[in-house]
Amino acid sequence: MLLGEKVAFDQMTDGLYCLVAPNFDYKKFDAILDKLNQALPGTGSVQEKITSFRKRLAIPPDTLLNVIKISTQVFHDISVKKMHVTGNSMPRIRVRELPSKDMVFLSILFGYDYNHLEYERNFNLLYPWTVDKVVEYVGHEMEPGHLTYFEKRLQTMIDTCWPEMSIVSQFSSSNSFSEGSARHAIMMSFDNNLDKLVDFEKEVIFRNAGIDEKLTELMPLWHEYCEIAGYGKLEVTRKIWDKIWTEEEAAAFLKQYAIIGKEAPASIVNHLAGDEGHFVAHDYARDVVKAYFDSVTSSVDEQWKLYEKICCGHMSMSGMLNKTYRP
Repeated sequence: MLLGEKVAFDQMTDGLYCLVAPNFDYKKFDAILDKLNQALPGTGSVQEKITSFRKRLAIPPDTLLNVIKISTQVFHDISVKKMHVTGNSMPRIRVRELPSKDMVFLSILFGYDYNHLEYERNFNLLYPWTVDKVVEYVGHEMEPGHLTYFEKRLQTMIDTCWPEMSIVSQFSSSNSFSEGSARHAIMMSFDNNLDKLVDFEKEVIFRNAGIDEKLTELMPLWHEYCEIAGYGKLEVTRKIWDKIWTEEEAAAFLKQYAIIGKEAPASIVNHLAGDEGHFVAHDYARDVVKAYFDSVTSSVDEQWKLYEKICCGHMSMSGMLNKTYRP
């Protein structure tokens, strides 16, 4: 790849992440549209209903700081309890307008001691924040996701003198674990129970953002749609990479399932294609990690112990995929 040579998409993700995402069942895309069309309020096409519902889940800018602060505290408290991180490493939260709406956040690491992070995250007021995005970018990107992963690995480096513990390469199998496990850790935070996640969203996000709490009844279905939409983006990146779809064909697919708005330019797909293996290393990796954790543990508490143990050592995504890996 560094020499400018190009292999097939599946070869690329296998070489970088030790993962090859299976072809997604297109019937699931159509089935979720049928469910949403029946369940979502409003009139018009199902795409219009999805767009309207997404707008109703938007976090008002004047409430964003409070919503993210409280959400961060909840996830931090879970991380302290389950992952043995110290209570003084919760990141400071600010909100501000960043140069582009495509920038989700800006992170500043001021300093690090063995069990203490001086870390600040600035969330972009220009980004279109919705309820599900708050959950993703707080739990996944901070604690018990990436910040917890980094903290445990750095502590391991100090304890064991393994210098490789301090290296986190974006295009690697260890990165696909860190991304996939960070996604799965969100559900672990709520005992792998979707109803408990929705209760959290209602109490912490809906209420503090002033969003109609009756909409929480539709959140389980919305989360199902968001997962399928992630695989839709994976499908687009694979078919553009392999030159099966043109830019226009890929955009039409995304619009058909309301993953992007009907007015979005076709060139928007290039933003997805800019990080070609992203959805394999995130969405598919999440499902691989979940299946592996479910196969080798019998409780959520055991999953937390397993997650912490893997964060502190070497891992094998191929071993997790075939269920043979043991840390």
